[in-house]
Amino acid sequence: MPDAVVIGDGVIGLSTALQLAGVGLRCHVFGMRQAGAASSAAAGLLAANIGNVTPPNIRALFRASLALYPQYLAPLQAIDPGLRLLSGVIEVLEEHAPFDERHLRLEEQTLDALQPGVVAPFGAVLHETDAAIDNVRLVAALRKAVEAERRLVYHDDPAIGIAAEPRGAKVTMRSGASLDTSTVVIGAGAWTPMINGLPRVLPVRPLKGQMLSVAGSPLIRPVMAGHVYLVPRGDETVIGATSEEAGFDATVTTEAIESLRQAAVALVPSLASAAVARSWAGIRPATPDMLPIIDRDPEQPSVVYAVGHSRNGILLAPLTAIAIAELLSGASQSFGLKPFSVTRFQGGAIT
Repeated sequence: MPDAVVIGDGVIGLSTALQLAGVGLRCHVFGMRQAGAASSAAAGLLAANIGNVTPPNIRALFRASLALYPQYLAPLQAIDPGLRLLSGVIEVLEEHAPFDERHLRLEEQTLDALQPGVVAPFGAVLHETDAAIDNVRLVAALRKAVEAERRLVYHDDPAIGIAAEPRGAKVTMRSGASLDTSTVVIGAGAWTPMINGLPRVLPVRPLKGQMLSVAGSPLIRPVMAGHVYLVPRGDETVIGATSEEAGFDATVTTEAIESLRQAAVALVPSLASAAVARSWAGIRPATPDMLPIIDRDPEQPSVVYAVGHSRNGILLAPLTAIAIAELLSGASQSFGLKPFSVTRFQGGAIT
């Protein structure tokens, strides 16, 4: 019997499984590559310092996870040496947007003139420690690392149900196979509520985000303005993203893509002539307060949650993986996880 089963093979599930193996636990991972899964559809922004709605204690957790990224990436860079952080994110304050590209000029020397944390006269501020990562390459490296780890067994067979008891759980897969385990980690993203037998109703819902990329990469750092962001990635610029209550609909609409493109051009006018290379949609797992659930179920301790990360799954992957490994191994907790408690939602228990 394995020490743990991880349900979900996105960035959270894969990162958690690797961390569990790293502390000596034997683990099985169950998943299936879902169309629209957020891990591969995102832009890979690690914006721990942008926005003014996050309370200081939660902001501190975001920053702690970002600080873990170098050690998190180190073993993955042995698999993909080109996997690296693109450091420094420029935030254009909404009261100044759109700004004239000539102010920024998109030249190295002009960008270097931005002082970290200081608003420039043209309404931009450089968040020096924030970054971006190519999330597609990240997920690919995580998959290869999981496949190579002898303590891990991956199954391309999604879990559809669990039967939890205080001292263990049985996991049932779509194929009809089942597996007993000491602990089951729920990390299936937006698809989590579809798992039968969860000890409580989890308020995790799908939140659709449409994105596109255009040919060319005039930026040397990511730029954000409100809910629009531009991320240079190789020979293209990734632009996102909408936020839609549309269930699991992963279709792309012409209106949404054109609106995003126009918003990008307002920020960087040189993109006006850039051809649209591709467009897609992702499904984020959102909770009512847009924060994740990272916790052991208080009534069924054989069930542990790592779900509901919304826009911050890539950013919080290192912290989530360590936190779950500490919960399962009995180690002292490195992070104050109370803001991510499952009990913060009222009326969630199944009776």
